[in-house]
Amino acid sequence: MKKDPTLTEKTEQQILGYVTEKGYQLGDIFPKESEFAEILGVSRVVIREALSRLRMMGFIETKRKRGTILKSPDMFYGVKTIVNSGKLDMESLKDLYEVRIMLEIGMADFIFLRKTEESLKVLENIVAKEEAADVNDLETLASLDIQFHTALYKMSGNKSLGTFQSLLNTLFTTYSRSKNWRNRQIISHSTLVGILKKGTTDAFRTGMRLHLNTRFEDLEILFPADKANSILQLNRLSQETERS
Repeated sequence: MKKDPTLTEKTEQQILGYVTEKGYQLGDIFPKESEFAEILGVSRVVIREALSRLRMMGFIETKRKRGTILKSPDMFYGVKTIVNSGKLDMESLKDLYEVRIMLEIGMADFIFLRKTEESLKVLENIVAKEEAADVNDLETLASLDIQFHTALYKMSGNKSLGTFQSLLNTLFTTYSRSKNWRNRQIISHSTLVGILKKGTTDAFRTGMRLHLNTRFEDLEILFPADKANSILQLNRLSQETERS
């Protein structure tokens, strides 16, 4: 059964409604606590709690010598808090894991469109480090893998996507890869860079899908249909990775 909103939650929404109605713009100075208390007819304690919630979500911030101002909120604040809590069930984790795969395939067109010589050089440097790394040094290889995909997100030119990617990195590092994941890759990072330099958008999109093939294969291992054995499977997978 859905709970009724608390007085603080109602006040939070009333504050947002008020600044919208009055035409406040980003960077405008917010009314003081006492003003809001009078306008909304609630105590300053409730106003303070409501403003504190808005501050945590990124709607407002306090500037020296200016006071509290309106700002663009962090749209991933709630998701960030939930993912980092470690309290998500397996079904939700699987959903987020799949979202990450979908994003990487879907952003291929934007990466190809917005690539630059500088961004390609960044990818080439990461590939060079991968090729020079010890094949048994899985920790280094995993770190370089994250660096490569982080660079791809930056190349997409979408800041929100980049923020979401850094958040979902938690899933790609917390849930270890299956054994020999690198050997099972159909398309390597080096091949992807080659496609970006001389190929086509369609070829790169296909390359990304094939590159992420191991992620699709690992889904059944990381998030098996038998949820009762999910944690056991993850623990075994982590131990395998440590022994490799």
